[in-house]
Amino acid sequence: MGGGMVPEMARVTTRYDRVQDRFSLAGELPQGLPVVLWLTQRLLLRLLPPLLAWLQEHDAPQQHEPLQHLYAGTLQGFAQQAACAGLEPQAPVAAQAASPEWLVESIDLAHGPAGVRLVFLGNQGPVAAMAMPAQALRQWLGIVCHAWRQAPWPMEPWPAWLAEAGGGAGAPQAGALH
Repeated sequence: MGGGMVPEMARVTTRYDRVQDRFSLAGELPQGLPVVLWLTQRLLLRLLPPLLAWLQEHDAPQQHEPLQHLYAGTLQGFAQQAACAGLEPQAPVAAQAASPEWLVESIDLAHGPAGVRLVFLGNQGPVAAMAMPAQALRQWLGIVCHAWRQAPWPMEPWPAWLAEAGGGAGAPQAGALH
């Protein structure tokens, strides 16, 4: 295992698996090879706080523009609704029976001004990476939050602006946005 490049996942389909009681990330690697990553609740609970904190810090610098500040909550809600409305904008990544599956044991999180990069590590070391600018991260978190509701897991880790936008009763129907 040299310090080679970790393959980046181009597209990812995120689902909660009731039978396994964990999340599956089916990702497409550069050669079009599908890979399936399994994320446990324990791991996700460790991952969520830094991701949510980064998103909120990422939005903070623009707050000296009054309009931006005024609409920040609304924009986050819109982004969340868009993420839910376009839950499967592409065909889901189809994992074949032969697709490698990994139980992710830890995640390396790197973040800069442009976005975040997650490196998923299995027992053999890095398996795959996923890089997301702020908008993509927000959409992915929306998808995770939406799927999280199907799990018998506590909703505590989710901030209200994200949980409420995730298609809750109070959210306007995303289908009405054209």
